[in-house]
Amino acid sequence: MTEKDELLAELREILEEVKVDPPSKYLSAKRVEIEYGISAKTILNRSNLPVKHKRYIPSVHLKGGRKKYFERKVIERLIKHRG
Repeated sequence: MTEKDELLAELREILEEVKVDPPSKYLSAKRVEIEYGISAKTILNRSNLPVKHKRYIPSVHLKGGRKKYFERKVIERLIKHRG
């Protein structure tokens, strides 16, 4: 086994222990607050605005549930535009 193979095997073990999940496409309002620092209430309130309103944030309901989710790329675009 080469040094490269040993390092890859060790890296795989570490990643399995940490259980790093790839970033999700959709985020709940609470997750947006944790990751981006935008208040969950702000996100939810803006998702209730009329679609043509300039501060509207689109949301989706997954699996027929009541909880709203927001696309990560939309939130990132809003932050990029704001900054």
